[in-house]
Amino acid sequence: MRRHLLPLVTLGLLVLLLVDRVSHALAGSHAQPDSATTGLTPAARDLRGAEGASAAAALKRQTRLAARQKLTREAANTYLDSLLVTTDSVLRRWPDRFGGPLRVAILEGELAGYDPRMAGFVRSALQRWESTGVGFRFTEVTDTTGADIIFRWIDHFTFDRAGQTDLTWDQSGRVRRAQVSLAIRTSTGYELPDTALLAVAVHETGHALGLPHSPDSADVMFPATRTGTLSQRDRRTVSVLYRLPPGPLRDGVARY
Repeated sequence: MRRHLLPLVTLGLLVLLLVDRVSHALAGSHAQPDSATTGLTPAARDLRGAEGASAAAALKRQTRLAARQKLTREAANTYLDSLLVTTDSVLRRWPDRFGGPLRVAILEGELAGYDPRMAGFVRSALQRWESTGVGFRFTEVTDTTGADIIFRWIDHFTFDRAGQTDLTWDQSGRVRRAQVSLAIRTSTGYELPDTALLAVAVHETGHALGLPHSPDSADVMFPATRTGTLSQRDRRTVSVLYRLPPGPLRDGVARY
């Protein structure tokens, strides 16, 4: 009986061994090394990463070139071309809000000699820039912590100036915060008339939006501003600014 079972057992073991080898062979035909799974060897992946970085750098250069060409073409209608000759040559503006407003805080009553009508000049300035149709909107808030732009009044500057805007921006030229200081008197102590208070409020709001000075005295952004009415060049300049990407206009500029 045992002599009859031995060949059957041996045959069964051979079958099991054959099945096991076939299973391993089939599994090996479908298995691939890790590098094949991604389609790249580690060295090839490093090369692909370097190529991606090079392509990104090339795209940035093309973007800067396109911005410079746009400013050159618009030189007669705007004063943004002045940025091409400044020390850092950076376009600074608020990033796109996609309909979201810029939050504005107006600090009233902090100064002796302040009058509530002065806040009205700021509100009028905001409305004038908003009316350009560029796409940004303003909303007034009471909490300065969450405000994008803060307006405050001082008695006077110690030098010949009636307003000052301090901007904070990131390395890509996107403005993050603006603080505007408005004087109610000249540096020599004379009280500024309402027309001057309004003109300075409009001028400094332009700086808060990222605009540079204009060499034309007919523009609101002329350094010694003489008007509170936006010119066509003011309107065209802010329109072009907000159609261009923020950031450096040329390679190798300093970033702050």
